[in-house]
Amino acid sequence: MKIQGLIFDLGHTLIELPEDPEALRQEMFAAALRVLHGHGIPVEASAFAGAVERWMDLRYGRWQEDWREYPLVETFALALGELGYGGLPEGRIREVVRAFLAPQEARWQPFPDTFTTLEELRRRNYRLALLTNSGDADHSWRLIDRFGLRRYFDPIVISAAAGWRKPHPDLFLGIAAAWALPPSAVVVVGDLLDADIRGAHLAGMRGIWAAMSSGPGPMPSPNHAQPDAIIRSLSEILTVLSRWEEEA
Repeated sequence: MKIQGLIFDLGHTLIELPEDPEALRQEMFAAALRVLHGHGIPVEASAFAGAVERWMDLRYGRWQEDWREYPLVETFALALGELGYGGLPEGRIREVVRAFLAPQEARWQPFPDTFTTLEELRRRNYRLALLTNSGDADHSWRLIDRFGLRRYFDPIVISAAAGWRKPHPDLFLGIAAAWALPPSAVVVVGDLLDADIRGAHLAGMRGIWAAMSSGPGPMPSPNHAQPDAIIRSLSEILTVLSRWEEEA
């Protein structure tokens, strides 16, 4: 079947986040605390970070089992409630979440060949969609619009708005249906084997593992979904697609 559409992940596929995880973590929690303290909520720093991370771990483990998205606003509300600050207005918690995410948002950058690759795919008349797992839809939209990515993709699906996370196959199949294409005509490109590649295969699509953030290395272990192709730079998609066209 001729490939006619590609579904892209966002983070670590189209954009990259320079690594310094502990410094970033501290900056994110400090930013959230400034908002809380500014509203007269005297939560203690280590207790706040511990509660948020416990609830994140609990809910992260849960979505791996049921594939539901658990929004960050709810997670922060649960953590603050545990610390005795329940019942805060949702708008205030959203303000805290936005402050928490702001240091991370500032660090994301496109890969060097993101835009040239998207332009060439569009020139070749491929349909392009964006499907990203995110606990905060506004966060994803800010990144999408910051880099001018909206013009390349239709549809754009964010798990926080959809209510489900990858690898739920309905997310992928919904995009194929919107394009009126069979799953076999669609390829998924993403950096997470158990979300992007597994989801592609559950939906009857091929999956390209975007391994730019993984560095050079062998194929993934048999415990993970096995990609149909591996790329170490985004522009290699064009070579993979050309090879598959020749083999078809």
